[in-house]
Amino acid sequence: MVKIRADLIIHNGTILTIDDEDSVIENGAIAIESDRIVAIGEEDEIRIKFSATKNINARGGIILPGLINTHTHLAMSIFRGIADDMPLDEWLNKNIFPLEDEFINKNSAYWGSLLSCAEMILSGTTTFCDMYFFEKETGRAAEKIGIRGIIGEGIVAIGESDKAIWNNKKSLTIELLNKFKKSELISIGVEPHSPYTCSADVLRESKQFAKENKLLYIIHLAETKKEFTDFERERGMTSVEYLDTLSVLDENTLSAHCVWMSKDDIKVLKARHVKIAHCPQSNMKLGSGIAPVAKFLKNGVTVGLGTDGAASNNTLDMFSEMKSAALLAKVANLDPCVVSSRETLRIATIEGAKALGKEQEMGSLEIGKKADLIVIDMDKPHLMPVYDYYSHLVYSAKGSDVKTSVINGEIVMENRKLKNIDMSEMMKKVKMISKKISKKDKA
Repeated sequence: MVKIRADLIIHNGTILTIDDEDSVIENGAIAIESDRIVAIGEEDEIRIKFSATKNINARGGIILPGLINTHTHLAMSIFRGIADDMPLDEWLNKNIFPLEDEFINKNSAYWGSLLSCAEMILSGTTTFCDMYFFEKETGRAAEKIGIRGIIGEGIVAIGESDKAIWNNKKSLTIELLNKFKKSELISIGVEPHSPYTCSADVLRESKQFAKENKLLYIIHLAETKKEFTDFERERGMTSVEYLDTLSVLDENTLSAHCVWMSKDDIKVLKARHVKIAHCPQSNMKLGSGIAPVAKFLKNGVTVGLGTDGAASNNTLDMFSEMKSAALLAKVANLDPCVVSSRETLRIATIEGAKALGKEQEMGSLEIGKKADLIVIDMDKPHLMPVYDYYSHLVYSAKGSDVKTSVINGEIVMENRKLKNIDMSEMMKKVKMISKKISKKDKA
C-alpha cells in the first residue's frame, strides 16, 4: 500500500479535539499537510495511511488546539510592572497615557510586540487579538515569529478633533488591510477604544467601515463601575444600552471585559449576538470587578478568554488565565460547579475562535481546519497522577508545560525552543527600551 505523504505527523499523545463531542483520542496522531489537518485518529490508523517528512513524538503528552487570547495590547509589555497597585483611572491617566505619548513608537511597538509574541507561544497561545498603536509593527512582529493574530489601531476620538482622528485611523486601517491582504497569519479589525473615549459619530462611522469591509469590531465595554455609573447619571442608560442605540452591537462585535452588567445588558448582548473577551486577571488586578461569566454562559452568550496587556496582568500566560477564570466564577457565585474545567478549556479554544468569527478555521482539532496546536509535557510532578485531562490543564498545568507549538502547519517552537527569532537579540532590544523608560520613571 502506497502511503499518503504528509508534511508533519505528531504522534504518541492523547488528543483533546475540543470538537462538538469533546472527543478524546488515546495514543493518537495528527497528520498535517501544508497549513491544514488532513487526518486525525489513533496512531496505528494514521501510520498505516500516512508517512511524513517530519515526525514529532509527543511522548505521552496531551495534544490540543492552541489557546486563543481574545484581548491583548502586545506592545504594552514594555510597561510590565511599571505602574502597579492602583485603580484604572489613575493607572491610565497619570501613568500609562503619558508613558505611551513619550515611548510608544515604531521601534518600541515592534520589539514590545515581539516580546509578547514570544511569551505567548512559549505559554501555548497560537492566536491573539490586539488593540494598540503602530499596529503595522505588531503585525510585522507576529509574522516574523509565526503567530496568528487580529490587529487593529486603537481609536481614541472625542471632542472637536474626533472626525480628523477617525479619518487618520481609517487611513491607517486601510494601510493595514493593504499591507497584510496576502498574509496567512494576520487579519485586521476596527477597534474604537470604548464608548467614553469615542464620539457617537466615530462609533457609528467606524462600525459602518467595519461592516463594509467585513471586519471584526472590537471595543472595551463596561469595564469599571465608574463607566457604569457615569453613563447612568449622564445619559440615563448603561454603556451597553448606549451602544445599542447607535446600532453598533451585532454578531461581529467583540466586547472586552463586560464586568458591570445589568440583567437588561445581558439580554441585549444575547439578542445582538455580541461576543465577549473575558479578562479576569486584569480585572482583578485593577480592582475593576468580576464579570458575570456564569450568567453569560447560562444565557448562551459566547465568551472567549483574554489576558489584556502585560502592563495590567502582568503576564500573557493563558493557562494561568484559565485557572483564574474558573476559580473566580466559583467564588463569585459561591458555587463550585459553575464554569467547569471543561467549559473553561473550551472558552480558551473553540469559544475564543467563535468570539473572533474564526470557528470554521481554528479552535478545535478537526480535519480541514488550520493546523494550530500545542503539545503539553505531562511528565511533571505537578501533573501526576492524571484522572481528568481537563481538570489538569485548567487547575494544574502552566504555560511552561507547553513543549511544542505548531501554527498554520509550521513548527514555531519545539522542545521549548523558538524557531524563528533570536531571543538574545530581542531581550537586548527590550532592555535598551526599558532603560530609557526607567530613567524617565525615576526622574
